[in-house]
This record gives sequence, structure tokens and C-alpha cells, in this order.
Amino acid sequence: RPGFMGPRGLKGKSSMTTPGECPDTCSTIEGPRGEQGAPGPVGPRGLQGVQGLMGPQGQKGDMGLMGPTGLPGPQGPKGDQGPEGSAFSAALDVNYPMADQPVAFRRVLYNVQNNYNPDMGVYQAPVNGTYVFSYNLAVFGRPLKVGLYANFRPVARSTSLSDNVGVSQLMVLHLAARDQVWLQVKDFYNGMFTAAETSSTFSGYLLYPDTCELPVFRDFSAPMQGDYSWDGPEAAHGPTANPVPEPGTTSPPP
Repeated sequence: RPGFMGPRGLKGKSSMTTPGECPDTCSTIEGPRGEQGAPGPVGPRGLQGVQGLMGPQGQKGDMGLMGPTGLPGPQGPKGDQGPEGSAFSAALDVNYPMADQPVAFRRVLYNVQNNYNPDMGVYQAPVNGTYVFSYNLAVFGRPLKVGLYANFRPVARSTSLSDNVGVSQLMVLHLAARDQVWLQVKDFYNGMFTAAETSSTFSGYLLYPDTCELPVFRDFSAPMQGDYSWDGPEAAHGPTANPVPEPGTTSPPP
């Protein structure tokens, strides 16, 4: 009959090498490289890195083509008495005005900027610039001697010695801001006339401004003073106590 099982024997040495080891008898020649495998799927997006340093400024490029004209913007607020324009026109409402004072043309035809005072008959320049003035006066029954004055000095005069012959003038003047202009007759017995179908008018407007700066030599805290004489302040009455400059000048007369 069978006997008892004997003890287990020792493990024998295998002829195969363990993974990663090469016995003295194995070959060291590298085998052929296999083909590249297909790319794997795209991984998740990483976090944004810190901002790098600013690079050097590049060269200026060529000017591009001009774009189309844009739509007009909204209209701005209108100023009170800006240098963009000034004009007036007024008509006589009373026959035979008083002498030695401005003639008041009280029937206002145009005075949007309010630079003309119809009660006094005086126009005041809002800015330094070139101005145009004109008058067209009807004459009836009496002779007429009339002049245009600026700062109490005569600038131009007209005379009509015949009945029903009107007088007219057109002048271009350079005025400083706040210079004053008006019409004045020589005699109380004058023929300046107005009627339903006959008008006597006085008009003026700013042709173009040259500067908005006020002259520095004149004191505007006090009203302008002078003598409303026909020949002006330097004739029979002598110089005024507070002389005013010629229209549009930058210094008072000597």
C-alpha cells in the first residue's frame, strides 16, 4: 500500500528571466520602433496665467481713410449777446425830432440781440469788430442837416435843402465793445419826416467780430459822458472832462 507523503522540495531555478532583467545570455539589440498611437482626447483648459510685461511701442501706422460724415448733433442753447451776430433796424415815429440829442427811432423793425435802445435812439456795440450803419430819411416842409455820431463825435453828415428830397448814407466803421452810435440833427427846425406811406429808418449790423476782449482804458462802471453838440466835444466846447476814444481805437485822444 502507499506510504506517507514526503516533505516538499526546494524550488528549482527557472530558465526564464524576471521582468526588467536581462540575463547574460539575452540579446542587447533594440527592436524596431512601433507606430505612433492616435492622439488622446483634449484635456481641460488650465487657469489663466499672469499678465506679461508691456512690449516696446510699435511704429505709427499709415492714416486710414476718412470715415463718412456723422449725423448733426443737437442744437445748443442760444447765448444772450454773443459775437455771432448783432443787428437792428428802426423807424421814426415822430416828425421833426429835437436837436442836440440822439434821435429816437422808436418803431423797432428788428432788434433781436437788444443792442439798440429805441427809447434813447442809441446802438451799443457788443464786441470789437467791423460794423455797417445806414440811414434813409424822408424830408418834408423844412431843410434837414443830420449826422451819424460815434461816442459824441460826428462820423458822417447829410444835408437836404430842398423840400421832399430825402437823404441817405451807408458807412463801415470799426468799433470797440460798448462804443455807442446814433443819429443827431443840427437844428430844431428840421425836416425829418415820417407818415403812413413815408418812412425814415436807421439800421446797423455787425459785419464780423475781431476779438471779444474789452478795451482796458475805459471805465465801464460809469456811463459814457459827453456833449451832444453838432460839432463834437473838441470844437466850440473844447475837450470833455472825461475824453472818450475814437471809435475802434485802443487809446483815448490826447
